[in-house]
Amino acid sequence: MVAILFICGTALTLATLALVTRHLPKRRNFTGNHIPTATGITLLPIILTTLLVLFSGWGAVAWDAGVVSFVVYAALCGVVGFVDDVWGDAGARGFRGHFGALMRGRVTTGLVKVTVLGGGALLVGVYEFGVGWEALVGAVILAGSANLANLLDLRPGRALKFVGVPVFGLMYVAPGGAMLAVAGIVGGAVGVFYFDARGRIMLGDAGAAILGGVLGYLILAHGPGTLWWVSLAAILGLTAVAEFFSFSKIIEEVAFLRRFDAWGRGRNE
Repeated sequence: MVAILFICGTALTLATLALVTRHLPKRRNFTGNHIPTATGITLLPIILTTLLVLFSGWGAVAWDAGVVSFVVYAALCGVVGFVDDVWGDAGARGFRGHFGALMRGRVTTGLVKVTVLGGGALLVGVYEFGVGWEALVGAVILAGSANLANLLDLRPGRALKFVGVPVFGLMYVAPGGAMLAVAGIVGGAVGVFYFDARGRIMLGDAGAAILGGVLGYLILAHGPGTLWWVSLAAILGLTAVAEFFSFSKIIEEVAFLRRFDAWGRGRNE
């Protein structure tokens, strides 16, 4: 079933991309080209398909409330990310930008996104671990991963590569239910990688939040332990760095990160 969802995710996401690309908003990327953004919304059909499989029990899939809660959360990531892509204020970035706008009496779509995804992540944590510290720490890991992927999505293919590597590593050692929950999304991400890396599309907040949520959930699925604490430290540390420094400049200054970041792009991307 995992393999079927992966293949369906690739095919369904590419088909959706072909249908909706012309209707998506366009934004100027870092090279100055106007390209479709918020294309991460094309992952929603496979997310809904995964939910259908879980609800129907097709293929002898066992019901798991924690798994279902994450798939719903992934859909929520796509929806609120899309709202931020379309109506968001590009001038308010990072936690300082959004909370600064709030202090001036203005609620940004980014702040709404942070609030909704933080609350949703807490509910996923409660479904997975019950009420307690595990739910709280798990929520920070899940929402923090979604936010971190968004911070990385500033160059073609960057979020898919930097988040995708740990996703693939964790996916194949994750419990069966977690693999089932993310297989379709990962397949969809593989499908759009070429177009994202070549600068033909932008994932936008919609896609980055979904992809980061996948990483966070795979970390959660292993349960409390060393992986949790290492991941939590990395997420909080990188998020803090992004508030004061440019990831693009840091990547450009480190040779192996620069080469990895450039891999898969055309010469002009």
